[in-house]
Amino acid sequence: MARGDQLRRLFASYGNSDDAGFRKAANELIADERNKNHRLLAAELEHELNSAQRPGVSQPLTLRPLPKGRDDRPLIRLSKPQRELAELVLAPSVRTVIDEVVAENSSRAALTSHGLHPRQRLLMTGPPGTGKSASAHAIAAELSLPVATASLAAMTSSFLGDTAKNIEAVVRLAEQTPCVVLFDEFDVLGQERGQTGDHGEMRRVAATVLQLLEEMHGESIFIATTNRPQHLDTAVWRRFDELIGFDRLNQTQRAELISLKLRAVRTGLSARQWARTLSWLTPAEVELVCVDAMRRMVLGGQDAVDDSMMKAAFHQMRRRRALLSVAAPSGHDD
Repeated sequence: MARGDQLRRLFASYGNSDDAGFRKAANELIADERNKNHRLLAAELEHELNSAQRPGVSQPLTLRPLPKGRDDRPLIRLSKPQRELAELVLAPSVRTVIDEVVAENSSRAALTSHGLHPRQRLLMTGPPGTGKSASAHAIAAELSLPVATASLAAMTSSFLGDTAKNIEAVVRLAEQTPCVVLFDEFDVLGQERGQTGDHGEMRRVAATVLQLLEEMHGESIFIATTNRPQHLDTAVWRRFDELIGFDRLNQTQRAELISLKLRAVRTGLSARQWARTLSWLTPAEVELVCVDAMRRMVLGGQDAVDDSMMKAAFHQMRRRRALLSVAAPSGHDD
């Protein structure tokens, strides 16, 4: 039998959704059984503790159940950050704000001891593919937080009042579980209440968003992105602690991005020349061209990326662009 204090800590941490505390108490219990020479039981407990983890994940992201909509679909997807700041090339003004936000949230205790709070509600605006969502993931990586990506498909409901309830459920989870909450295409939820074609339900949704942004507390960071800031309710803008505008990179920054994405392989090309050639592409598209070129290098049995591979990847991107231009613009974010 495990000691009573071990079991109390185990159950208390589970009841409080204290992920780290739960694993610590469980590992102490396993070590105690192993010290008693109950090796088989200890091995079985250790296997059960770790068996539910995905490859590459050192511990579960949260013990709390994820909020679900009326149709039982999860309202968010909780994941580890997919990007790091070192992988991104950003305009100096954007990078400065992001570094400041990371520093403030890393020093939360120092700020709160002086009655101050870090910036936690960020609105990122700009064309698709300019790095908004990638930057949100990078902020999460810098702060060692999971990313809670809101699912607009699951969140928006045809049932009266359900959309507002779903938004509130996501915010309440974020208040209890430190994370970076990412709302892509936020203009869908926070649209201008008086615009043509508006109806009562969307006005209620906008009002809920305003109230939740105003009252949100806890350690999570709320990041909203939009390609269409003109569609946002003007009152929504004032609820954010910081507004960050993203745009296409200049030629020097594009050359830096190309060199960064091709750094893992040998190259026989001029990053500056290709930065001029790819001037009309977004940062996300420049990255796709570089990745495509490296793929062609590997499949072609070559040991370096050259101009011919970049040219083939560039033509593929032009075909992709042509196909996308035929379809109605969807406004999807990066």
